[in-house]
Amino acid sequence: MAKKMTLKQKEKLFQQRQNQNFKASTALDGFEVEEVALDAEQALQRLAELRAHYEQ
Repeated sequence: MAKKMTLKQKEKLFQQRQNQNFKASTALDGFEVEEVALDAEQALQRLAELRAHYEQ
């Protein structure tokens, strides 16, 4: 019998499927979206930069 998935595994699977569905949907509309791969530190830095830019 298969083991049940943990909440973290379910979230990761959901995110992967959501990304795949988004890419497929945009491809059908004729758009191509490049995947952005940032680690946690880079993502936080990017958010800080965007906040600083838009909060001026």
